[in-house]
Amino acid sequence: MAKAQADDSQETILHGNETVTSKPSDSAWSEFRRAWRPLVACAVGLACGLSPIAPYASGFLASAMEQELGVTRAELLLSLVFAPIALVILGRYAGRLIDTHGPRKIAIVSTLGLGLAELLVAAIGSRPPGYYAAWAVLAVLSLGTLPMTYAKLLNSWFERGRGMALGLALAATGLAGVVLPLVVPAAIEAVGWRGGYLALAAMPLLIGLPVLLAWLHEAPTIAIDGAGPLTHTGVSVAQALRSYRFWALAAAALVLAFGVSGLVPNLYSLLLERGLDPAEAKAALAGLALSVTVGRILSGFLLDRLWAPTVCALLVLPAAGALWLLLSAETADAIVPVAVVALGLIAGAEFDLVAYMTVRYFGQLHFSELYGMQYAAFGIGAGAAPAAYGALRALSQSYAPAVMLSIALLLLAVCLIFTLGRYPDRFPGSASNSPNA
Repeated sequence: MAKAQADDSQETILHGNETVTSKPSDSAWSEFRRAWRPLVACAVGLACGLSPIAPYASGFLASAMEQELGVTRAELLLSLVFAPIALVILGRYAGRLIDTHGPRKIAIVSTLGLGLAELLVAAIGSRPPGYYAAWAVLAVLSLGTLPMTYAKLLNSWFERGRGMALGLALAATGLAGVVLPLVVPAAIEAVGWRGGYLALAAMPLLIGLPVLLAWLHEAPTIAIDGAGPLTHTGVSVAQALRSYRFWALAAAALVLAFGVSGLVPNLYSLLLERGLDPAEAKAALAGLALSVTVGRILSGFLLDRLWAPTVCALLVLPAAGALWLLLSAETADAIVPVAVVALGLIAGAEFDLVAYMTVRYFGQLHFSELYGMQYAAFGIGAGAAPAAYGALRALSQSYAPAVMLSIALLLLAVCLIFTLGRYPDRFPGSASNSPNA
């Protein structure tokens, strides 16, 4: 009888005047049916946000501005450091705003700010001082378009399907990588470099904002069996900062970002050095771009079914093995694209892994502030690595030491993540979390 009563218990979801009743045992599929609109909105917000600009648009814009303004490419690309700097300095406080005021408000305001800042770059960016000033404004205003905002909202809507929801939303940045290389060069050809920034501004203002306003809703208050509304649970920021788990995860995020982000921008040159012709190297990189998106979805699928450190190992260890194959001159050229794809899987999964582990180990209460700090650690690694790897290549006259460094860092990241242990059974104020894997 007790079991039957438990099975018949219901959640009453209160959303304005709308009341939706569902069982706590709802499947992941039920979560997706209930929250597909917020999920789509999160994906669109990420695709129109700051994340895709640096990898998929900055090169085209720098080339056009270099030719038209006589400014060096290095001077122009220096603007990209403003975003990691803003994230390191302000990421925690941006996360606190998200936790305090809710991700919907921050996402909408920040998306509007990003679009207006891109218009500002087009207006005053013809000289380096104005260009840098506009990019500094852009970096600060657009922090709310980063994954820490949308992951907070998705964590509220999804529990059983949380990993897949995060993976699908983050995969949208990979889809932006398909669109931007088509749209931005066309706009540059039609209007000049300012046209490229106008096209970038149109994405958040004309696509992102309408979708966010219509579909980006935070998870409604939930009451179980009339017991009153549940609140977000989790450890305090002070408790998290005193925990070895927080710093182990931050260290793992930093070294993982360093090991992957240092190698990926240099991969084309590495493949040429290894003996591939340019056409083969470009084909391998096309596989890399696709595998980044697949990696995000795959990691999400696995995170809903396996303990997160196990998922990390399943994705990272093959990537480390693939890099070892790239070191060997005896590896057949036909194997090289497979090795590159294996590297792309972890390059696409790291955001999902860190976001998922942050909420599972520290809870939802201060998720965005804590994830903002984790994301900042990731940003430090990703921002510092390309130049460091370039310097290592110049010093050694070979990419072999850089590849060996990446292998060591990937293995170190796995070891650090395995020190996190089991998920906590409960957080302060909660009845119980989902069972450990």
